[in-house]
Amino acid sequence: MVNALEPLLADGVIDEVITRLKGGKEADLWLVRHGEEVLAAKVYKAREGRSFKHNSAYLEGRRVRNTRTQRAMDRGSRFGQAAAEEAWKSKEADALHALHAAGVWVPRPVLFYEGVLLMEVVVDAAGHPAPRLIDAEVAVEQAAGLYAGLRSQVVKMLCCDLVHGDLSPYNVLLGRNGPVIIDFPQVVGAAHNSQAEGFFFRDLANLRHFFEAIDPALRSAAGDGREIWRAYARRELTPDFVPPLQSLPPQRPQRPPQQPAQNRPAQPQRPPPQHQQRPPQPRPQQPETATPRSGPARPGQVRPAGAQRSGPARRTPQGPIVQRVPVLGAPPVPRPAAPQSASPASPGQGHKRRRRRGRRGG
Repeated sequence: MVNALEPLLADGVIDEVITRLKGGKEADLWLVRHGEEVLAAKVYKAREGRSFKHNSAYLEGRRVRNTRTQRAMDRGSRFGQAAAEEAWKSKEADALHALHAAGVWVPRPVLFYEGVLLMEVVVDAAGHPAPRLIDAEVAVEQAAGLYAGLRSQVVKMLCCDLVHGDLSPYNVLLGRNGPVIIDFPQVVGAAHNSQAEGFFFRDLANLRHFFEAIDPALRSAAGDGREIWRAYARRELTPDFVPPLQSLPPQRPQRPPQQPAQNRPAQPQRPPPQHQQRPPQPRPQQPETATPRSGPARPGQVRPAGAQRSGPARRTPQGPIVQRVPVLGAPPVPRPAAPQSASPASPGQGHKRRRRRGRRGG
């Protein structure tokens, strides 16, 4: 990364490279000396070395003035990729100039030279580099004021038709004069990007969730993003717009903790209801001569000796007798002999049979 600062040293833009301040997913920050002033030099990483590579959603709506360069960027040629990389780096410098002129709490830009952004160093009350909001100690009584201040800066950015796109406690510094918003290479145009509304809601929700964990009363600000974007869509948004206050939803009362059984006070016993105060009356026993019923005997009922416990006696089925046909493969059932008729045989019947037998034998 020091090699990226050599053109600035050779051209006299900076006089000295002091030290490396911090590194990030998109760029590294260095402290350099520019005359008598100490500045922050932001050196961007190459696309291959950045962890933030999927930026197609942020590039929607971005255009350059040169139509030939824009066509090359749309085609994705080698020249177009290099031009898109330069446009990605210079976008933060353009956004910082526009937002600083509108009074947004951002670092003051100084110069963008050979892909390196020079800007002022944000310091704390002691003169040291300001910590990030995620690393600072925020008291409960400060949470509401810091959230209201950052919300007003988001409104001013939206009035400039810009949405940060990656705003979180990691991209806010607690400087000497208040919070300062940093890191704008992924800034999107609110009027040219179809996903700008979603980016805006996410930015404001990230800030609110951080301060809500410190001061739960900020749960009432859950609808701020919707109210601000509604005013922007209606062309009614102004830099001093403040969303209306919303009432908190009613909370369910918490039950007191139950005491152990040995520590609970003795409770007086209540008398039983009137229907339980009457003594149980015995049922009258049935005499032994009573007609027995089917099933088990009831309490108080005496079953006479010899009585059957089963149900009613089975009845003999009535109707015609049907001859069953044996199953295939079963031995045949012998048929009963046909009854002989009582009438005598006719004369001459036996003589004819003997004659027929004689003919066959002869």
